[in-house]
Parts: sequence; structure tokens; C-alpha cells
Amino acid sequence: MRRVVVLIVGFLAVAGVIGYVATSGGSGSGGGGGAPMASASPVPQSARSAPASAGHDLALGGAGNVTSLQVSTLGELPPIGPDIVKTARISVEVKKGRFQSAFDAASTIAAKYGGYVQDSTMAGTKTKSGTLTIRIPSASFDDAMNDLRALGTVEAQSISGQDVTSQFVDLEARLRTWMTQEAVLLRLMRQATSVEATLRVQNQLQDVQFRIEQIKGQLRVLQNQTSLATIQVGIREAGAPVRVEQAAVKRPSLTEAWDRALAGFLTVISAIVVGLGYLVPVTLVGLAVWLGYRRLRPRPATP
Repeated sequence: MRRVVVLIVGFLAVAGVIGYVATSGGSGSGGGGGAPMASASPVPQSARSAPASAGHDLALGGAGNVTSLQVSTLGELPPIGPDIVKTARISVEVKKGRFQSAFDAASTIAAKYGGYVQDSTMAGTKTKSGTLTIRIPSASFDDAMNDLRALGTVEAQSISGQDVTSQFVDLEARLRTWMTQEAVLLRLMRQATSVEATLRVQNQLQDVQFRIEQIKGQLRVLQNQTSLATIQVGIREAGAPVRVEQAAVKRPSLTEAWDRALAGFLTVISAIVVGLGYLVPVTLVGLAVWLGYRRLRPRPATP
């Protein structure tokens, strides 16, 4: 019994290694057909630009029968491109008595490029200082930074850009999957012939629609972050104390940890399943060859 267990575990381990090598090497970006809840890897470019679910046959089991449905095209997603979240911090010192004009000029720069002031604060009486957080269209980011540098003497500056293209691809692929399920459930609801069947489909439909709205909300947030750059501007008069901001401590999120754990679990299971697809046929062929050899090989003559 122990030998059988060891053989099974070893077989699954080999399948997992083969599946990991096949999925990581063959699909480039990690493969695209994962579960809707945990699509941990980016989806290939075709998943963002090809028609959604055109010609996919879906079948759902009902009460004793199977309904085969054809899902109509859900529309095309925009072509993939670099999506960058741009942020910057700049501290400027101005001559005494010039604080208010520089502060107003920073607000004018935001409006000049089609942006806006998200928040602002001012402090001090004899020597003043203040901060603004402005949102600028990403296309005008460099021009706005040049104008802000011209307000006075730049004391500090930091610029960062985060590429979130893979997050867009992942969310859009998951949205496509959930919308496909929504289309199927809506059609099943129209075909339901009893109150019990209608309620059962409606419960599933509500869960699917909730997840669709969640993903759409995340996409809206990403779209806002990439379309509008965020610039934090600090302005102070000569002689005003320099404000030292403490970095915010990011607390670990239990939800994020659970999502990562689920994604890792599904990745391992997916690798094992893919590996079994390679290993089982090879094993069966090898077993057939071995049995054939044993049957056909010449046996030693008995004395």
C-alpha cells in the first residue's frame, strides 16, 4: 500500500513539473483560460483584441436535461497598449512675499492643462507654506512639471511610473468570462418553465452580476489613474520650516493574502492537470510497448 501511495505521489509530482514547464514556456505570459476568481497571470494580447466569446458553445445542466446555448458576440475590447500610472512629488521654494502668487499659479497650471486641484492646504503667518495635489492628463504631465519647476527653486523632486497594462488585461479577460456566464444565465432564465428553476438561475445571475460590477469598478479606478497623473506640489517661502512627512505604513490585507493563496493553489492544480495531459498518454504507450514486448519476446527453452 505504501509503495502504491509513493508511486501516485511521484506520478503527480512529475505531472506538476511537466505542466509547469509547459505552461510557463509554451504560453509566454502564463496562459489565458484561468478561473474567473483568480486569474493570476496576464492574458495574451489576442484576449484583449479578439471578439468576446464569438462562436463558443456553452452547456449547462438543468433538471434532468442539458441545454446547449450559443453565446453572441459581446463586443471587441480596445487594443493592448502601455498603461502607465504617473505620479510625482515636487517641492519648490519661493522668495518671501511670493507664496500666494506661486500657490495660485500652481492651481492655474492644473486648469491650463485640463486638470484640477484635488486638495490643498496652507499654513503659517509670517512665512507661509502649503501643499497642493493636482490631477493632470497624462499626456500633459511633462509640460505641467516644467511649469511647476519654473515657480521657484526646486528643493526636491521625485517621479515614478507604474505599468499596469497586465492588470488591465487580467481584469478585462475576467470581465469577458463573467459576461459570457451572464449571457448564458439570462437566456436560461427566459427558458425557465418553473418558479424553482427561475429562482435557482436568478440566484446565480445575481452573483455573476455582482462580480461584473466589481471588475468594472476596478477598471474605472485604473482608467482614472492612468488617464490623469497625480502631482503633489509643496511650496514654501524662504525661511519657512520644511515639513517632513512620515511614510504611510501599508498594513497587510487578509483579502489580498487569500486571493494570492487561491491563485497559487489554482496555478499548482492547473500545472498538474496540464502535466497529466502529457504524461498519461506517454505512460499508456510505454505500458503497451512493455506488455507487447513481454508477450512477443522469445522465451528460453525449458530443459
